Amino acid sequence: MTDPRSQLLITFLVNDCVAIDAGALAFHLTGEALLAVQDIVLTHVHLDHIASLPFIFSEMFSSIRTPVRIHATVADIERLRCHIFNDVIWPDFTRLRNVHGELLTFVPFTWRDPFEVAGLRLTAVPVTHTVETAGLVVEDGQGRCVAFTSDTGVTDEFWEVLNALPRLDAVFVDVAFDNANEFVAKASYHLSPRLLVGELAKLRRPSQVLAVNLKPFCREQVKDEVRALALPNVQVAELDVDYTW
Repeated sequence: MTDPRSQLLITFLVNDCVAIDAGALAFHLTGEALLAVQDIVLTHVHLDHIASLPFIFSEMFSSIRTPVRIHATVADIERLRCHIFNDVIWPDFTRLRNVHGELLTFVPFTWRDPFEVAGLRLTAVPVTHTVETAGLVVEDGQGRCVAFTSDTGVTDEFWEVLNALPRLDAVFVDVAFDNANEFVAKASYHLSPRLLVGELAKLRRPSQVLAVNLKPFCREQVKDEVRALALPNVQVAELDVDYTW
């Protein structure tokens, strides 16, 4: 999909069965492809990262055969219960059942403690945003490793964790605003291409870097500015493209 407005909502699909965030998940997948996603890992509960989450359980109500596992911090699980699945904004699908049983279950993760999801090892690292937000390190059984900053401004611990990894194939980095709107990026704890340079100086190892979460109104400008950096292995991620390592 090439429509830049589709990046209003954020989802990364790993191995066709694990979703990192659910902003776009149920708006772009249907049927068996959506049912195959048995684990959803939430970095935080801003709307662009959870917008489609409630629709999974209404759209696929009769088809869900095993509960979808939603992995999040204890605090974010409580926010979902209070503000989304509360029988006011949306039905409380944690209480509803279909003929196969329950529809979803919440699985809390703890900062910095690795946890297993569908054969992958994930580690949540706090980053710097307006609400508590998890950057994620994702490793598979063959040693391959990718990382996601999620929404972040200038941060430190995340890069320190990446520098200590035995292998890092790629990192997806939030670059939401162009340089002319860097004041907005700083106020909302996002990055611009100019701020990206400072963050990548903290990464002391070779890795592919993919800029994501570009705001639609300045997407083309951000692409031009990232390209103008002329940094090796740094590019803007394409939408709806499969990346493999």
